[in-house]
Amino acid sequence: MPLAEDLLEQASLLLNKETKNPKQASLRRAVSTSYYALFHLFIQEACANWNAPNVRDYLARAFEHRTMYKASSAAENAAYPPPTTPQVAAKLRSVARAFRELQEQRHLADYSNATKWDRIKAGAKVNQAKTAFTDWKAIRKEHVAQRFLVSLLSNYKEP
Repeated sequence: MPLAEDLLEQASLLLNKETKNPKQASLRRAVSTSYYALFHLFIQEACANWNAPNVRDYLARAFEHRTMYKASSAAENAAYPPPTTPQVAAKLRSVARAFRELQEQRHLADYSNATKWDRIKAGAKVNQAKTAFTDWKAIRKEHVAQRFLVSLLSNYKEP
């Protein structure tokens, strides 16, 4: 199983690790791992498009969290003209929103001791990542989705 799917599964396991009184560490790691699952899904998808398999690992190291965050924010608010269907545009916006929100929540989970997590709140983030995976798989071959992958790697701006 590829890393992204493993991470998503791990997030669910961490969420349910303790049946009663879940530890903050488990809930925080579940939120953080959900973000990294989506992060690695996008990198995996973008690198799969590269024709030279022997350099895909090098390409994967070129992705930066900040650039991906900015691209996701832009995609979340973009207007997608025809031939992009409203359904595809909605799924892409949802995936982009999930990435942006999960990155923000990952920062809280990893760095804010003032933020207290419960299973419901952490579970909502894990489920958001799962939904993003499902939505992505539905649109991954669409032209706008492929352009989104390129935008995650670069500071590309629409003309």
